[in-house]
Order: sequence, then C-alpha cells, then structure tokens
Amino acid sequence: MILPALNEEEAIPIVVDDIRKWVPDAEIIVVDDGSSDASAQVAQNLGCVVVRHDHNKGKGASLRSGLAVAQGQAIISMDADATYPASAIPEMAELLRDHDYVRAERKIDDSNTPYVNRVGNKALGATLQTLHGLGKGDHLSGLYGFKAGVLEDLGTEASGFDIEVEIGIKVKERSLSVAVIPIEYLPRVGEKKLSPASDGAKILGRILRLVLTYRPLLLFGLPGLILAAISLIAAIALSGGPIITGYLGLSVHTFIVSALGILAGFQLMVFGVAGAVYRQHLGFEPSPTLAAITSTKARTISAIGGGLLTVICGVWLVIMIFGWVLAGGPEFTATRSLVFAATGAVFGLQLVSASLFVTMLSDRTP
Repeated sequence: MILPALNEEEAIPIVVDDIRKWVPDAEIIVVDDGSSDASAQVAQNLGCVVVRHDHNKGKGASLRSGLAVAQGQAIISMDADATYPASAIPEMAELLRDHDYVRAERKIDDSNTPYVNRVGNKALGATLQTLHGLGKGDHLSGLYGFKAGVLEDLGTEASGFDIEVEIGIKVKERSLSVAVIPIEYLPRVGEKKLSPASDGAKILGRILRLVLTYRPLLLFGLPGLILAAISLIAAIALSGGPIITGYLGLSVHTFIVSALGILAGFQLMVFGVAGAVYRQHLGFEPSPTLAAITSTKARTISAIGGGLLTVICGVWLVIMIFGWVLAGGPEFTATRSLVFAATGAVFGLQLVSASLFVTMLSDRTP
C-alpha cells in the first residue's frame, strides 16, 4: 500500500487502522510530501514505512517515491485523507492476479464532493472520452492498483494530481488488462489539498500534452486536412474573379488568404504525421494508414512530385516577372496567377522537406 500524504496527521491513523482491519499483513508505505505537520511521525509511530520529501513535490512524485521501496507484487495506491474504504483492497488485490490495472470508481454526489469538483470531474471525463477514447468512468479516482513493474513500464512523468489521467491514458494505449470496482466515497478528514482551478488546469494540460503523443493525427492531421480542403475549394472558387452576394463580397484578398490556408493546413498535416511517426519510438505499431503514407514509395513520390511542382511553378513565376519587367513595369494585374504560382512553388518545397523530414524520423525509428 502506498499512501501519498500532505498534512494528513488526523487522517493517517484512521486510514492505517482501516487497512490493517481488512489486510492485516499489508506493507503500508506513507510518503510524506513535505508536510508541515506531524504526518511522518504519526505514520512512523504506527509502524508504517515512511518516505519523506524535504519539500512538496506532488502526488505523482510521491507515488513514484513509494514505488521505489515497495516490495509487493500487487501495488495499491490510496489517498491518505480517509475518503476511500480499505474494504475494497482485498477485492482489488484478487483482481490483480488476472489484470494489470485495477481502478476503484467512486460514487460521487453532493454529500461528499463540492459542486465545482463534480462539474470539473464530468468535464475532464468527457475530454478523456473525446480525445483519448477512454470509456465512461471515474478516471480521477485516488484508489487504484497495478501489478509490480507496470507503473515503471508506463514511464509516468506527472508530478501532481494529473498522475491518474496519465496512468489511465497510458494503460489504455498499451492495451493493458483493466478491472473496475465500485466503491463508496467518504467525506475527507482534514483540509482538502486539490485546487479545482489550478489542479484542474494541470490535469487538462496533461490530457492535452498526451494528445500530442498518442493522438497527433487527430489533433493536427485532421484539422490540417479540413483547413487545406476548405482553403483549396475557396481558392478555386475565387480563381475566376470576385464573388459578390447580398451579404458579403469575396475578392482577391480572400483568394490570397485561401492560398495561405492551403499551406498552413498542409503544415499541420505534416506535423501530425511526424508526431505519429514519433510514436513508434515509444514502441507503438503504426496504423495501416500511417504505414501507407510514410512508406518509401509514398515518400519518394512526394519528394519527386514536390520537386517538379517547385520547378514548374518557379519557371511560371520567372516568366511572369520577366514579362512584367520587359513590358516596362506597368500596373500588375495578374495577381491570381502570381499567387497560384507562388503557392505551388512553396507547396512543392513543403512536399520535398516533409518527405525528407519523415524519412529522417522513420530511419531513426526502431
């Protein structure tokens, strides 16, 4: 048992007694995370293994510190504020015989959780479902367990209350076996440590950062594709001249913005693909779609096509510029042709550089 604790001298005796009632031979590790009260001394007097931080490092860091000294094959972490029932531990330990990760889901209501926390939990849960494909459930629970070695293999980085969402996301991405049990959630003993605003922002930030690692095509590739497609359609529609309606007028300025949108959208797509290729460094197999668009054949075609497009559009630009100069430099009226040629030249260069960039990433991927 690992109990991260920050100023929990009142709750620790209750939690320890409850654990020993249900699991008499449990190894109880209390990680004192820079407490200003007697949490460490109380835990030591109760016969617990005590790990002390000289300053507050956060819940995630405390979990890793406790894990470093844990001896058991089934590791269970529980908040030290007496909000979780130790009666769930035997069932969790049994489930860990056949599962890599077990999570206790709280029954949250207005009797044990403030309104703002309930709203925040629902919002973060919906975000996890949308961005990471996690199912419905209490992914912020502070009572969970894992087989020895699992947490180390996940390579967690979160130091604070965002540790739970990081574990949940990485467990899902590695297709580990998961079991969930329902529990009652009890009123806490002592003052709360979680700040709905700052800690909620950190949790959301962790969710979004992990999207960069595990869902780069969703975060960048899809928006980039949509932006490029809309911009291309707009540029083609405006290539013949302005579009004037009773509500708005779209002219050459909109045409130029659309051309830039094509380049920006493609750049987002490249970033998404590069992020997906980087995932392979983490040991993940590429999807069939990613394998196809990053294959040697696809990269070669893109590089050759991009090079030809750059040359053709570059020659087109030179012809237009020299023609204008030879004509004595009159007012330039072929704006759309100039923008098309410049966009094509830059897009061709992007294709070439993207092919080389993805090749470098792919060659470094084990």
